[in-house]
Formats: sequence, C-alpha cells, structure tokens
Amino acid sequence: MERTGAPELESSLVSRERLGTVLAVAAAAFGIVAIVTRPFLFAPLGAICLFAAAKLTADRRLTGPATAVLALGALAGAAIAVGFTRPLY
Repeated sequence: MERTGAPELESSLVSRERLGTVLAVAAAAFGIVAIVTRPFLFAPLGAICLFAAAKLTADRRLTGPATAVLALGALAGAAIAVGFTRPLY
C-alpha cells in the first residue's frame, strides 16, 4: 500500500469555495470603502483578501469583478482624497 501524501482534510461546514467567495466579497467591500475613506488603508486590506480568495478558489466568476471593484475603488478614493485634502491613510 503506497502513500502518495497526506489526505486533504476539509470541514463539511466550511468549504474552500465558500471561504473564497466570502473573501472575494470582502475585497470588493474594501474597494467600496476605499472610495469613501482612507484608500491607502483599505485597498491593501482588500488586496490581501483578494489574494487569499484567488488562492482558495479556481472560479474567476467572483474574483475577476472583485479585482475591478478594488482597483477602481483605490484609484477613485485616492483621487477624491487628494482633491479634497483628506488623509490618504
């Protein structure tokens, strides 16, 4: 009997897909929050969530749009913060 490696353990309550979906939605939410307040604080947090979501799930259905929302939110938030002399971080 050959062992090719450790068996993959997965809980029945939390799957990789579900966790990846939650993290992708959190990344998009951080992108929206970055428009309103402190873009250089919330955009990197969203990027960390997005990297984790991309690692956990192979489905690009949510990670693709979350990437766009996060990038546009960071850009718009930085432009608004500079234009109205609000703090960036």
